[in-house]
Amino acid sequence: MDPDEQRRGGQGRAPVSRQGRRQPPPRRTAPARAGTPRRPGPSRRPAPRRERPVPPPPRQPYDDLPYEDAIQDGALPAEDPYDAVPPQKPVQRGQRGKRPKKPVKATKAPKAKKPGRATKLAKAKKATGPAASADRRGAGGPGAKLYFGAAAVLGVLVLLGLGAVVVLRGGEAPDAGAAANAKIGKPAGTGPSPTSYSSSPSDAVYGGIASRRADSKPLTVGEAFPSSAAKLSVPDGKVTVKLRAKRLDGDCAAAVWGGSVAAELGKGGCTQAARGIYSDTGHGYGLAVAVFNLAGSADADRFVKRLESTIGGGFVLPLEAPEPLDGFGRGFGMARGLAMGHFAVVSWVQRLDGKGDERDEALLSLLIEGGKAPSVLGRAARAPAN
Repeated sequence: MDPDEQRRGGQGRAPVSRQGRRQPPPRRTAPARAGTPRRPGPSRRPAPRRERPVPPPPRQPYDDLPYEDAIQDGALPAEDPYDAVPPQKPVQRGQRGKRPKKPVKATKAPKAKKPGRATKLAKAKKATGPAASADRRGAGGPGAKLYFGAAAVLGVLVLLGLGAVVVLRGGEAPDAGAAANAKIGKPAGTGPSPTSYSSSPSDAVYGGIASRRADSKPLTVGEAFPSSAAKLSVPDGKVTVKLRAKRLDGDCAAAVWGGSVAAELGKGGCTQAARGIYSDTGHGYGLAVAVFNLAGSADADRFVKRLESTIGGGFVLPLEAPEPLDGFGRGFGMARGLAMGHFAVVSWVQRLDGKGDERDEALLSLLIEGGKAPSVLGRAARAPAN
């Protein structure tokens, strides 16, 4: 033993190294239990410091209101909800915050459940009841008033269009090319009729005035009975009748009597009736002439033919005149109807005393002269040849 250790009392002090430094004392451990080997314990070295992760910056949470409901209630604008989130400031290191909630996506409306059998039966009963009819009349689709209103507007437009056509064609009245079925008034119920009557249809000589569309100028009383026709004489010159009265009517029913005759004029589109009456008081003869303006030659043919079957039930009314013509139509008389293009000319002659027969040459000659309507013959001569 070293003498120094003996002085210090044995092994109580730590040995000194050769370099003169003191060694650390041995580590004291708990005595091991009997039968259990001692395990070396881990060294207590301080663990390295771990940095705590920085949490993500908090985001402003959305309301719990669904997106579609929020737009409907005016809480959110109608844009993408994710674009409406305002930018957030970055969170400093070490600052904690709650994790924002995810925005609520727009949810689809739940599908309607199919109606059951009881619901279908109730709806079918309601759809066929009187209340359903009232609903359809009231709210379902356009009502009858709308249809009638549209029809009235369409009728006004048609009338305006017809008026524009009349203006563009120089202000022509319905006489200019008017079709058949003219509206005329009510004729007289009774009147005189001739003893005999004959008719002739229109021929090719009047082809230029076969239609009122080609001869649209209205007839005038001066044209129908001009000054050149103020006197009419028979070929032998023994009888000369003078014009005593003349008249032009826009309603053809004023120149006839009998409903069937007036109906035929209306069917033929008659728009004018010119009448004149002549007399020779010295020899006792009278002559009545009537000119009807119809739509076409076919209408004129039909009218003059119709008078053959209406004698006694309807005919042309002689123009009223003073005595001795106030009794015209009583006694024996002869009449003749000529279709001349779209005009119908009816002449009627008799003796003023009501006597005579078909063998009277003066009556036959006056009947022919009365049918030479100067207005009609002049228009036919001026019309272009077809």
